Amino acid sequence: MKLLLYFKNKFNEKINQYLREKIKWSKNIDERGDILFKIIQDFVNLGGKRFRPALFYYAYKSYSSQKLDKILKLSFAFEIFHTFVLIHDDIIDNSMLRRGSPTVHKKYDIAMAILAGDLALMLSDEIFFKEAIGLEKIYNDFKQELIIGEYLDTKKIADVNKIMELKTARYSFIRPVTMGLMLAGVATKEIEKWNSVLKETGLIFQLKDDYIGTFGDEKAIGKSIMSDFIEKKNTIIIDLFKKTIAKKDLEKFNKVFGKEDYFNWYLSLLRKEKIDFKVQQIIKNKGEVILKKLEANFKNRLLAKLLKEIIFNILDFS
Repeated sequence: MKLLLYFKNKFNEKINQYLREKIKWSKNIDERGDILFKIIQDFVNLGGKRFRPALFYYAYKSYSSQKLDKILKLSFAFEIFHTFVLIHDDIIDNSMLRRGSPTVHKKYDIAMAILAGDLALMLSDEIFFKEAIGLEKIYNDFKQELIIGEYLDTKKIADVNKIMELKTARYSFIRPVTMGLMLAGVATKEIEKWNSVLKETGLIFQLKDDYIGTFGDEKAIGKSIMSDFIEKKNTIIIDLFKKTIAKKDLEKFNKVFGKEDYFNWYLSLLRKEKIDFKVQQIIKNKGEVILKKLEANFKNRLLAKLLKEIIFNILDFS
């Protein structure tokens, strides 16, 4: 993924420079004041794809070459806000691992995790509101839509597509790109054309994430593949499973859903019914359609090239 890798290297250098400056500043308040900033820096450096800030950056760069240093710094807001989301999400789910390391509330305690998450939210706001004049409403929409999606997810609503749209399509794709395009002065009709493709990309991205979260290698993904089952999350995989299995198995599933001891039974039945293969086919079919749309409508745009990289990665099941 050449564009994303190039961006990640540049992004990681600059965001660490920014966080080091904040750590230095915090010690002027109190010699112990740097700990929460260091937690954020450590979390950011644990990994992450960086595609939200990359999408924002390349959306802008696809239509303008002015003030790219400013746009790169603005992109920090998306990663630092995502840090807030994940730290608090791990508290809600009582997760043990994130990116292969202990979650913040397990490594420290819940109070430290809440405060570090709150601080990450404040930093993302500080970065964005200082520079992105005129985008205050859409930036606030971006954050609030995600929180509503998180709430609906915790309530286990049956409308899986709604959760996928809010938590992934809008949050990870549509809103970051729209903000980048707006800063570059792109016309509304052009933005709407992008949004159609971005929504579809977000949905297959989430479906692939659910697939890896169930059928993937725990060492590779850095967390337990039992998480979605134990947390009783409604996903497309669960929907397909319920529609495919025999009545007696469905009755048993409804009784044991969320119980760790029955995960292996659930996983073996998924494989028996070839749900893994069916999900792969859904992703591949939808991915091919999106690639054709990108080629037809946005062939030479940097953003299209980045999206193609992301989609090719989604379509890779090797």
